[in-house]
Amino acid sequence: MSLLRRPVVLLGVLLVVVGLAATIASVQGDGGRETPGSGADIPSTSSSTTVSAEEGRIADLQARIESNPDDWEALAALGSAYVARAAVTGDPALYPPAEEAVERSLEIQPEDNLPGTIAQSSLAAARHDFTSALESSERATAIAPESPDAKAVLGDALLELGRYDEAFATFQAIVDTRPDLAAYARVSYALELQGDIDGAIAAMEAAEQAATVPSAAAFAVHQLGELEWNRGNVDEAVEHYRRALRIDPGYVRSEAALARATFFAGDADEAITRYRAIVDRLPLPQYVSELAGVYTVTGQADRADEQLELLEVQRRLFEDAGVRVDADIAVINANHGLALDESLAAMESEWEARKSVFVADALAWQLHTNGRSEEALEYADEALRLGTRSALFYFHRSEIHRALGDDDAAERDLSEAEAINPNFSILHAAP
Repeated sequence: MSLLRRPVVLLGVLLVVVGLAATIASVQGDGGRETPGSGADIPSTSSSTTVSAEEGRIADLQARIESNPDDWEALAALGSAYVARAAVTGDPALYPPAEEAVERSLEIQPEDNLPGTIAQSSLAAARHDFTSALESSERATAIAPESPDAKAVLGDALLELGRYDEAFATFQAIVDTRPDLAAYARVSYALELQGDIDGAIAAMEAAEQAATVPSAAAFAVHQLGELEWNRGNVDEAVEHYRRALRIDPGYVRSEAALARATFFAGDADEAITRYRAIVDRLPLPQYVSELAGVYTVTGQADRADEQLELLEVQRRLFEDAGVRVDADIAVINANHGLALDESLAAMESEWEARKSVFVADALAWQLHTNGRSEEALEYADEALRLGTRSALFYFHRSEIHRALGDDDAAERDLSEAEAINPNFSILHAAP
């Protein structure tokens, strides 16, 4: 029986395991869901509690390595800790020391170094080098074929590369053997990809129950909010975001989600105040671009341009740290009509490496904004091949149909987008 539809019972919850989340980031564009990553990355937050915990772990590992410079296990753990802290803080400068620690671990212990190889895969994924992440994860599973952690990084890389059937099978094996928060989060995202939002919510509720620390619980509750938001249930979503902040004050994802909700509630000034506080603390492209969007639709072009300039600064910082961000920035550029030729070339290159639905949608949008809507339609269809209930995907295809003169198809897709989530994009669905 196909893994895509085979039910499994885990801790009393009937789930269908059909995939997993992306690793650290995926090409989603305005309004996309932030997806969970491998086990250590799932409870990422920018709350002071989590940052302090990560700093403490890093300091302990550094002290251990100072006492024994050849402690390859501590070096591997330090590399992983740097990657986890980068996910928390958004600081790409943490990736080079992570790489140094991981390479040193693998140099000291080149054979059967499972933690070092897993850390190497996680670092490559964090840098959006999913081909290298796959290569490392395959080495990890060769070392320990039954290791859920090795399978996790393997499945993450496979899914990011658009190799869904293999990713589904890999994560089926994990859920069968270790049904923890990370597994349930992957189940949830998988079901969401397939358009089963009720199932995705049930799986994320199981993830919340499996959480053992506040930051992990806040992650799960926030994701419940995103699931409700993405199907148009604003009140339920807002309550989840607030509950996540009660669990883990300072959880930046929920703070940003409340800023977005404030904007759609009609208070643009308060939304800007909230977004500015977030961007001052954590200037990740998602939050900077949302703030730029608010400025754009409220007629503050100069301030929007300032945020887009900040995005360019961030892009250079990420690239200097070895992170591939062209594909992510390309979507934002398409939304604002910036660097279209360069961004399209980046997306075409990305598609050669990654046949995911998110890359397909991003490439479709880039082709459309470059006046190549007939080609774009093929990729817009590809983006919806898994049955994903993404209002943004449908909106993009609606605009492509409209450019091609097919007004009936355009209206059908636009109606579908608005039925799924009328608040799907600050730029494209402003109140």
